[in-house]
Amino acid sequence: MARVYDTIVIGAGWSGVVAAKDLSKAGHSVLILEARDRLGGRARTYTDGMHIPVDLGCSFIHGYKEGNPTRDIAKEFGVTANVCQPTDGQIWKSEKLEPSSSASKLRQNLGAARTSAQSLAQSANPPPSPQAPLSEALFGPQSPLFADIPDKDLAISFARMLEVPLGVTLEKASLRWDGWENNYAGSDAAPEGGFQMFIDKIVDAAKQDGTEVKLGEAVKKIEKTGDGVKVETDKGGYAAKTVVCTIPLGVLKTNAKTLFQPSLPTRRLETIQGTHVGVLEKLVLAYPSAWWPDAAKVGSFILLPTETSQGEPKDAKSVFRQNTFILASFAAPTLPRQHPTVLFYISETPALALEKFSPEEVVKAGHESLKERFGVSSAPQPTGSVLTNWRTDPLAMGATTTPSIIGDGRSPLDFAELGKPLWGGALCFAGEHTDSNHRGSVAGAVISGAREAERVQKYLKRLAEA
Repeated sequence: MARVYDTIVIGAGWSGVVAAKDLSKAGHSVLILEARDRLGGRARTYTDGMHIPVDLGCSFIHGYKEGNPTRDIAKEFGVTANVCQPTDGQIWKSEKLEPSSSASKLRQNLGAARTSAQSLAQSANPPPSPQAPLSEALFGPQSPLFADIPDKDLAISFARMLEVPLGVTLEKASLRWDGWENNYAGSDAAPEGGFQMFIDKIVDAAKQDGTEVKLGEAVKKIEKTGDGVKVETDKGGYAAKTVVCTIPLGVLKTNAKTLFQPSLPTRRLETIQGTHVGVLEKLVLAYPSAWWPDAAKVGSFILLPTETSQGEPKDAKSVFRQNTFILASFAAPTLPRQHPTVLFYISETPALALEKFSPEEVVKAGHESLKERFGVSSAPQPTGSVLTNWRTDPLAMGATTTPSIIGDGRSPLDFAELGKPLWGGALCFAGEHTDSNHRGSVAGAVISGAREAERVQKYLKRLAEA
């Protein structure tokens, strides 16, 4: 007779491995099914050509000192997490460094504009329309963004840096729900060795408690049966009393209608389609030496557009010239181990534009744009590079969920709806997209994994007592 597991966990990202860890530790039989040939999901640590491992997905434990439960897991498994230290930041317009007074004014005004927008979202009567975008408040004629700054285009270009953490353009982000989340923030920490190593340790512990892991098995159908759930993959079938589905929202958007038998309720399917998955890519360039200005002390550069966009970019270098980028430099003492590497955070607009070019073209353009920006005629070529493709990765279909976007019927409650169990409690859902306050972060994945493990334990207890 085929084995019947207590729980099948679909997906070996953060939420899945936390759920498996907690359930197996409590004595339950667990099977993890992962479509990739590695653990981690959107936690991916890259080493080829790098000085030290670099995380291409999740990179930091946000709110490390402010209560993020990932800190406790790091301590439990002996993972050293280094808290980021403050370093200098610079703003570059064209090929010139913005004076410190101007840079301070830009930062001050953007902070005031965000505060004003969130106050409007929370206190306006009547509240902002569901169709009102965040850009309406930030770029409006009365916005603090433009106070004592005669160049409005400069202020707007600087504000575009918000599109990196949001994962969506300011014209799509909802004003009505801006600032709704009560997430962990303040201090950031990075695990030594990267997030994949961290996840490997959790899975090793779960295996010691009896968890089985099967990599390279893509789930094709999740079916409710008379006494539990059956899961079919491209390599076989498995039975369990319960399932914890951690499939990313971007993937669910493509297959939720056909993956589950019986079909998910209409409201759940509508919520899946209505909740937004963001775009955030990374370009990493590793060098033999740090050749950019003030490398020993500047940890972040805000690179503002040097030319105006005029239709389709003619080449990849034009994309770097026409958009705002955040550039992180690992040569600065933000973390204990400095190395001559830079990382571009690429928001939605430039990321979509760069998809038209090959990774080799993007790497070359990124390197050349930095030389041009910093006025350096000769610089060493990168010795290692990597460009992410989360949006087109068929097992991700996007970076993470975004805050609620404009449109009728959308709200942060959508994230709670995505996390509700179905089939009487036999089908559970976890992942960053199921946590209202911590969506888009490791914290959301960890919290949801622990939440569903507890839910499953209670369900299994009821079954045993029936």
